[in-house]
Amino acid sequence: MAPNRWIYSAGTGFATPYGEKWSKTTPQAILEWTQSDALFLYATVARGFKGGGFDDTPANIAQSVTSYDPETATNYEIGFKANLLDRRIRLNADIFTMDYENLQVTQTNAACLCNITDNAASAKIKGVEAEFEFLASEYLRLSLGGSYVDATYKDFIESAINPSTGQRLNSSGNRLQRTPETQLSAGIDVAVPVGSLGNALKFSLNYSWQSDLFWATDNVAKEKSYGLLDARIGLAPTDANWAVAIWGKNLSDELYRTNIISFFGEEVSQFGTPRTYGIDLSWKF
Repeated sequence: MAPNRWIYSAGTGFATPYGEKWSKTTPQAILEWTQSDALFLYATVARGFKGGGFDDTPANIAQSVTSYDPETATNYEIGFKANLLDRRIRLNADIFTMDYENLQVTQTNAACLCNITDNAASAKIKGVEAEFEFLASEYLRLSLGGSYVDATYKDFIESAINPSTGQRLNSSGNRLQRTPETQLSAGIDVAVPVGSLGNALKFSLNYSWQSDLFWATDNVAKEKSYGLLDARIGLAPTDANWAVAIWGKNLSDELYRTNIISFFGEEVSQFGTPRTYGIDLSWKF
């Protein structure tokens, strides 16, 4: 039964031709400077383009033949890549700002339980990201990474109606949906010598964290911040053609959602994978 069955009865529907064509020139300019083997700097300006399209679950013929517009983005970015202490330290970082025009925003509409894509008039994303890796010794590697993103709709009057005012919903100034402000990751990799097997015993521990996010453009439904811890212990002799490892993911059994659909005052949620563990066996031949 179609989810929009109150518009078209079960087993019925419609057929209609539809189509559209878009094209865009997307220039890019890059300035690079290799100061030395240890330091590389760059700056870039680029114009991006994403074609328009049609809603995948239209409720009627009018919606099925009405396309949403392409989106364009202009990105400005500067950054550097550095290798220090005889390449034992790697440090990469950049700052960026992106100006979106006609940003495509897809949401599930409660009235028809169908996906509707709007073009937000404009949006701005700016942020900074960095990654650090340190080879402390032959047996120990440390890594750390993170990003901060300020992403807001600059001007967005939606097609959806605000039930409290009867007016079209104004999401201007709201944070972009499904976009956490802060993301962090850290990892430790340890190799342990095992006699004639070389550095065969390997341990790795990885943690990732993200701040809260809003599921929709109205910035009402929110997912709280959460972190995931993964670990792996493996035995892989240097000259052997076999390896074995045991692993665990989401070891703290964090409860988090990967998607929600809000309608009629309720939410349907999809949850992330709970604590899982297993064993890997490999053989090369």
